Amino acid sequence: MNREINTDIAGGVIGLTLTAIFFFSLEDISRLSIMFPEAIITILGIISASLVIKGFVAPSRGQIFNVGSNTRWLVTALLFFLWVFFIPVIGFFVSAVVFMTTIVGYLAQSRIKVTLRRFLTWLPVIVAEVTFFYLIFTKILHVPLPRGFFF
Repeated sequence: MNREINTDIAGGVIGLTLTAIFFFSLEDISRLSIMFPEAIITILGIISASLVIKGFVAPSRGQIFNVGSNTRWLVTALLFFLWVFFIPVIGFFVSAVVFMTTIVGYLAQSRIKVTLRRFLTWLPVIVAEVTFFYLIFTKILHVPLPRGFFF
């Protein structure tokens, strides 16, 4: 699909839709735990509304889906949705490591030959990144992450 659309309005509408979904999905959790999600939702809403306004004030048209592989972005989106589905089943940490490793391997294979050695080089980096964000969210921001079969 190589259509030209007003990408600012399209992106803004998608952002406002996600803002509404996330806003109405907020649960009643402790005051400290809800601060970060509320701040992110507010920022997402402001940026999305600004994009919609910019789309009307200074419209610019651009082609969508004209760069890269449509199959690659569809598979990547599917993997992210599967990750979200598996978070409550096997836990945030384990599912994040498994799916981030899968996504990195899948996307890298389009540009380079992925060998076992290269893959094993990436694994500690992915585990370190997931651990970093896990600790930030659980220990500093006090955001309760879903627990699954593992942790």
